[in-house]
Amino acid sequence: MKQILVLFFLLAGTAGMGQSKVSKVEYQKADREAIVHELPFEEDMVTKAIQDTLEKLGYKGKESKGFVVYKGVKLAALGSGAYDLYFAVDKKSRKEKSSSHVTMMISTGFEEFVTEKSHPELVHNAKAYMDNLRHTVALYDHNVQIAEQEEAVRKVEKKMEDLAEEAQDLQKKMKKLEKEIDDNNKQQADQQKELEKQRQILSTLKGTNGN
Repeated sequence: MKQILVLFFLLAGTAGMGQSKVSKVEYQKADREAIVHELPFEEDMVTKAIQDTLEKLGYKGKESKGFVVYKGVKLAALGSGAYDLYFAVDKKSRKEKSSSHVTMMISTGFEEFVTEKSHPELVHNAKAYMDNLRHTVALYDHNVQIAEQEEAVRKVEKKMEDLAEEAQDLQKKMKKLEKEIDDNNKQQADQQKELEKQRQILSTLKGTNGN
């Protein structure tokens, strides 16, 4: 229940954030148009969420000049074409490490980057895709928390199982020890009787003075 509430507040909190916008970024010593969006998640979480989402669709990214490039990507959210997507994720600032800026450039291939002027519909769709990215990251973050909690539960369960097995071993050792103590007590009782017998014999021998 707590996890669901966390996800709800994350989604509700992001709803009021600004929409994606087109901005200029430098790539290969030239200014390019890119779609930029701010997300209320740490840089590492956003990077992993994007990677996880695209890898599940069969696309593997490759580093290139500060961007991770996914080649020949087909996304219904962008339209019917296949595009090379360039992603860069950076923390918002040193003071705001829990927020990130996501930058996405789109190429039709061979680093032919699209612009609002050249591909207005595609850029419009890309903005909507980036706006929706916050929900993707929120869901990924939620699933990561679930996986981590499941692992924590498994560790505690394993510890409980180990302790239960240890308790059984201790019970067996205790029963064995109790039997050994009981046997020892019986042996002591027998020896006490033998001691009294031998002392009696000694006392008798001493009392006769050899006569």
